[in-house]
Amino acid sequence: MPDVTIVGGGPAGTLTARLLASSGRDVTVLEEHREAGEPIHCAGVVSPSLMEKFGVRPEILTTISAADVLLPDGTVIKTAKRMPYALIIDRGDFDRKLADRAETAGATIKYGAHYKSHAITDKKVTVDTNIGQFSSEILVGADGQNSIIAPSMGNNQVKYYLRGMQVDLKYRSDEEEKMILRLGNEIAPGFFSWQIPLGDTTRFGLAVAAQYGTPKQYLDRLLENLGLGDKERLKTYTGKIPMGGRRTTYSDRLLLIGDAAGQIKPVSGGGLYPISLAAPALKDTVDRAFSSRTFDGTVLSLYERSWRRAMGKSLSRGIWLRKYYDRLSDDALNEFGHLFSRPDIEDALSEIDIDDPGSVIKPILKKPGVKSAVFKAYLRSRK
Repeated sequence: MPDVTIVGGGPAGTLTARLLASSGRDVTVLEEHREAGEPIHCAGVVSPSLMEKFGVRPEILTTISAADVLLPDGTVIKTAKRMPYALIIDRGDFDRKLADRAETAGATIKYGAHYKSHAITDKKVTVDTNIGQFSSEILVGADGQNSIIAPSMGNNQVKYYLRGMQVDLKYRSDEEEKMILRLGNEIAPGFFSWQIPLGDTTRFGLAVAAQYGTPKQYLDRLLENLGLGDKERLKTYTGKIPMGGRRTTYSDRLLLIGDAAGQIKPVSGGGLYPISLAAPALKDTVDRAFSSRTFDGTVLSLYERSWRRAMGKSLSRGIWLRKYYDRLSDDALNEFGHLFSRPDIEDALSEIDIDDPGSVIKPILKKPGVKSAVFKAYLRSRK
């Protein structure tokens, strides 16, 4: 009987599979799609250091050396002086290379395997799929934002979802290494929009909280306002971003990771960085469980403590920023955002870490007048 069954062959599942297989575990990955890398939901913005954590070198579509943030009133906040550059990667290629490395490490990936249900006993956990049953000591749910496994833990829903949409337009951006983010309740209520240059094409996308409508209506309007409504749409991507986390990510013989676990950066909605921290924590916990031959929640709870500790301040800072941002009206956002055009704050912004954008909070709050402006903007908010 295999040691571990993983449902989901995306980055969370395949990185976990590789780490477990490399430590000698017998691992089977069940992936519902016929190949790795499909469908694509992510904008593909990553840091170079993050790719080192995953240990793969995907195709790089472009390099970003600067970013402009546009406030609702049109004010531009620039982060370009010393901004650590970002890479725009081919997410399909990234996923495929992760899967290849997992198989090279010894993991088995079953494509076209649709999860139906699972049953846990004191002896094993058995997963029922369209291609048969798979039994193991531990089940890992890496089945994404629409996880079917996570609700089996009881009252374990994420707090809310953002719905996202992005399109690749046949349009060449004027500045080929600059990303543009647009804020405001008329643009993308509850989140923001992004514009990413990709050579002869440009990727436009946004996400919105569900109560405000569909992302398509906001994206269509944005493109029309930019005079790009008639440009050819080469590719369209849609998806959901689980926000607010889940109540728990473990139970007897069961662990969750990635989007299935609600492990999302609260500010940007990105999931790859949390996966890079959670997968080693999961591997260490599984090793502990096999060493003691104990697979219940008393041992597997170590995983949740470990990954939350690893994300630590990054997670708490991000949650604070997300809650604050969600309350701001456009007027309050403009008032607060104008502070960021100050040279001393631009300097702090130029040091931003895209893996932990909340890390700029502390140095910025120390600047003269910022704390009072934060408080005033909060009071002016309409939400």
